[in-house]
This record gives sequence, structure tokens and C-alpha cells, in this order.
Amino acid sequence: MEDNSITLRQEVFKSDAWKIIDWLEDNEVTEYLNERQNVSKSIKQIIYRVNMPILTHLFNQDGSFFMLTTNDEEPVGFLRLVPKGKGAEMVIVIGDREKWGKGLGSNAIFEGLKQAFFTWRAEEVIAKINFKNERSKRAFKKVGFTKDKDLAKEIQYSMSIEQFLKLAA
Repeated sequence: MEDNSITLRQEVFKSDAWKIIDWLEDNEVTEYLNERQNVSKSIKQIIYRVNMPILTHLFNQDGSFFMLTTNDEEPVGFLRLVPKGKGAEMVIVIGDREKWGKGLGSNAIFEGLKQAFFTWRAEEVIAKINFKNERSKRAFKKVGFTKDKDLAKEIQYSMSIEQFLKLAA
């Protein structure tokens, strides 16, 4: 049986930043992402400008950023929590395409919810997902998110702390 457990690692090393750049330059990975087009270029500039092995502080400027790692501690993606009112917005990317379809996304979402609700004390977590991103919609629904509203190019899903506690019980 394949182990699909995920760990959130707060430290972002230079080698992780290069991995993130690779993922963000892969059109299949970024097809439904809302990231700015030049984000991988800005990460490269940071790597060249900042001569430090750990870049954690640079990735946590507008929220919390985590590398998603498997049991072998190999990064497979990243998760971001961005403050939104009394809650947080979650962005998740499984960048390693060989790991797609193995349940890592929903496990990462669950770990992210624990961070948002127990560390951040958020009341609600939302996710804005492109209408066409079936894989992401499935992962968030599998964890228990419910559709909130239709936006211009995406659907907003949400989960409250009460819903999460019922699921986790």
C-alpha cells in the first residue's frame, strides 16, 4: 500500500525554491493557478539576491507558507494560508505530477486546516478553485469543504471550524 501522508514543513530551503520554480514553470501544474505569471522570475531574483540557505521568511510575508513533504521528506508541493478577515484562504499545489491522483492533495488540505484552525485560530477557511479544475474540487470536497459561491472565474469553497471539528472528532 502506498503511503500518502503529508507533512507541512515551515522551512523553505534554497533547493525548495528551485523546485517551486520548476513547478511554476510547468504549464500542467499552473494551468488553474491564480499566481502571477512572473512569480517564478521573482523567486529566481530572490535566490540570486539573498545569499542564505533558508528562505523561509521571504515566503511567509503575506501569510504562512509550507512545503508539502512525504515520508521520505521529498517536497511534492506547497500550501499557503493567507489571512482573510476572521479566517484564511488556502492555496495548495501538488507540483510533482508523478504524485497526482494519490490522495496527497486532500491529506495536505487536512493538515493545512489543522494549521488554520488550531494555530491561526481561524473561524473559516476558504479556497477559490478554477471552474475547470476538477482534481482540486474533488480534493477539497473529499475533505469536507462545501461550495460557497460562484465567482467570475472560480468557485469558492469553505469550511468552518465547527464543520472541521465534527469531521476530526
